[in-house]
Amino acid sequence: MRPHTDTYRTEKLIFAAYLIAAGKATLTGAETIPHGKNVIFILSREPTDEDITEFFSGEARVSALRYAEAINTLKSVAYEGRRLH
Repeated sequence: MRPHTDTYRTEKLIFAAYLIAAGKATLTGAETIPHGKNVIFILSREPTDEDITEFFSGEARVSALRYAEAINTLKSVAYEGRRLH
């Protein structure tokens, strides 16, 4: 089991969108990697082992509309390269 932290940083847009759409985390910020095109999304909490297993096993269930909205939000943040604070 992993230790709990207050925030979670990831480059994985699709997993971040799932956590947001499922109400398991909120987007608290984003930053670009220096000298790169990647964006790191900062979420309000670390995913649990159960969150990870559900998502990557294909058994996670979320509203398609909420998932699409979360993906669009994260894409906008990535393309605009802005910070949310």
